[in-house]
Amino acid sequence: MSLTLKYVIVIVISYLLGSVNSSIIVSKLFMGKDIREFGSGNAGSTNSYRMMGGKKTLLVMAGDLLKGIIAVLIAGFMFGEMGNFGGMGKMIAATFAIVGHIFPIFFGFKGGKGILTAAAVFGVFDIRILAIILGTFIIVVLICKFVSLASVCAAAMLPVAFLICGYDFKFFAIAFVTAALVIFMHRSNIGRLIKGTESKFSFKRKGDK
Repeated sequence: MSLTLKYVIVIVISYLLGSVNSSIIVSKLFMGKDIREFGSGNAGSTNSYRMMGGKKTLLVMAGDLLKGIIAVLIAGFMFGEMGNFGGMGKMIAATFAIVGHIFPIFFGFKGGKGILTAAAVFGVFDIRILAIILGTFIIVVLICKFVSLASVCAAAMLPVAFLICGYDFKFFAIAFVTAALVIFMHRSNIGRLIKGTESKFSFKRKGDK
């Protein structure tokens, strides 16, 4: 099999796996409605928690993590990159799994914002990358309680993490574009943060007293 064909297969598989949006599926199964019709309108874990509670959100998180892990593992197997830090095959798989999550072909190209899936794919790609972006996310959440701001900061740290871990320009460039896409998907959150109207994260569901 040619290298080009391997990349094409990995791109298609990763995108399709990314397009399986767990938040939408779980909400339709348990609520009979689309999660995108409620709350922030985002098909992601934060809105799922606010609208459906912890137990159902665990299913959402498991699905979003699993699809990313599977996508990168498939690429690792196809390109002989299993057990290694990095690898362009795994990088391409990671990127297109995130793209699929954000623009799912199965759900009208309107999905989530890619943070949890990004954590999954880069955790398999290189655990050091995950440690940097996850550490950034946790620190910002603990300080300010804004999940959206923590997500933006974690995304912004992604290309920096590649530089810290010694990757070359090709990897940095792909990470930069991926981070820019994730940050762009948070543009409404950024607007609310600037206006001071963004909601802080709470373990209480909407409607709980």
